[in-house]
Amino acid sequence: MAPDTERGGERNRRVELPEAGSGSEPRGSVFPAGGGTTLARFDRPRGSGTTLAVVADPHLTPTDRGSFNVYHRTKQRFQMAVADADRLDVDGFLVAGDLTKDGATEEFALADELLSAAPAPTLAVPGNHDLDPGGEPSAAAFADRYAGGEYPVTREVGGTTVSLLDSTHPDGVESLAGGLDAAALLGLANDGVTAPRVAVVHHALAPLPAPVDTVCPAAQYRLREPAATADALADAGVELVVTGHAHWPYATTYRGLGVVGAPGCCSFPPAYLLLHFDAVGTTVSIMPLADEAGLTEAYEFAVTDDRRGDAVRAAVIDGYFGRFPMVEEVDTQALADPPTAPSVGN
Repeated sequence: MAPDTERGGERNRRVELPEAGSGSEPRGSVFPAGGGTTLARFDRPRGSGTTLAVVADPHLTPTDRGSFNVYHRTKQRFQMAVADADRLDVDGFLVAGDLTKDGATEEFALADELLSAAPAPTLAVPGNHDLDPGGEPSAAAFADRYAGGEYPVTREVGGTTVSLLDSTHPDGVESLAGGLDAAALLGLANDGVTAPRVAVVHHALAPLPAPVDTVCPAAQYRLREPAATADALADAGVELVVTGHAHWPYATTYRGLGVVGAPGCCSFPPAYLLLHFDAVGTTVSIMPLADEAGLTEAYEFAVTDDRRGDAVRAAVIDGYFGRFPMVEEVDTQALADPPTAPSVGN
């Protein structure tokens, strides 16, 4: 059974964004301020009622402020995600990379403090901001600390098989690029797991949607050799791939796999994902982490960003968030209402 997350009269109230930047864009709704919205419904994987929370790109910092990532809100946003996941009694709490701003000791200390309140099991993959090749923590130390073993790590979480993969720094030097090496893919294929599984990895597998594809070049945001990687994942029994890195919610299919890109926990629109697996398939919901004031603040920081601002503004004007769900493979008459979000402050 899906978690009972109804929150009364706020459910259908939609956040309206004010004019920003050039002052020429119209107001546009994003998603309900009082409730989640369905990003996708996939036919597979199926399950017996497991619900997982997935948070991507929290970029935790105890001191920094501003920027596209709204650094002064990172602790608050992540705390809200943890608290809401606990409220919903999820079966597991997953982080899809970039747990920290720069991999600093004090940032990991903050992450550990906040994760201590998260529903168990709490599992994470690294992002490019978390690991500095040759520095601390090492990839092995991160894996031991946040996944309980060397990547790829596969765990059964509430009846759903989840595989965690490290896509960071494939050349052994610091970069935005990502890839899964042959050893990792071979390890996944030969780990003895026969159940359908969900893979969590930081870098994008499928092409990013317009207009963010224009500001997130594939060489920096997608996994290398994506077609071959997708085929290898499918051969290992993966049916759904969940990614971060792009700070943008989207869902699609790619070479037979369901693919979901998680929104940034810290940046516009600040949110996390709920994945619910039942007998008819997988429902992916976006759960907002800000009220109208907080969403407006994140939008203002986003549209004034030199690199991403125009793309974010164009997406809102074009009604990007009004086109959800982006994938619909399930008979919606068989489904309950999607989860609703917590009461949030800015």
